[in-house]
Amino acid sequence: METLDPVADFDAVYERYHVRIYRAVFGVVLDQATAEDLTQEAFERAYRTREEFRGSAPIGAWLHRIAVNLAVSHLRRQGRARQLPFRLFTRPDNRGFDRVEARTLTQRALASLRPKQRVVVVLHFYVGMTREEIGQVLGLPEGTVASRLATGLGVMRKTLARAERELATGVAAGEEG
Repeated sequence: METLDPVADFDAVYERYHVRIYRAVFGVVLDQATAEDLTQEAFERAYRTREEFRGSAPIGAWLHRIAVNLAVSHLRRQGRARQLPFRLFTRPDNRGFDRVEARTLTQRALASLRPKQRVVVVLHFYVGMTREEIGQVLGLPEGTVASRLATGLGVMRKTLARAERELATGVAAGEEG
């Protein structure tokens, strides 16, 4: 694969990465218009700072870092850093009961994560990044990424187990007997 130079050929960088960046941002914010705006803002920031890019990490990691940081900052500003990204895991054209139940359970599990854990889970499972790639994007050691991923999955498992117990006993979340 050819190496792109963000200073010499930013148009080619944009063409190669804009869809991937949009998907990552959408996976965090879960709103199409917001994801489009933040993706554009990420590329604008990258363009303004392109001469500072040193190539110590792949250009895709540099762009993802800018975009994910913008998305997380947006969620924090909106007070939605713990909001559920359950739409990541469902298709809008399937409206059966099982899908609704899966969304609800996914919502509870993902809502239980801290933003730092959620970003790692989204990048790993939704964007398909490896731990090493996530580390490059977030500027974290691979061990920290692995720890956040493991902790996040553990929290999600506990939340799902609690939901399963509630369903088994007939107690819905938030209801009192």
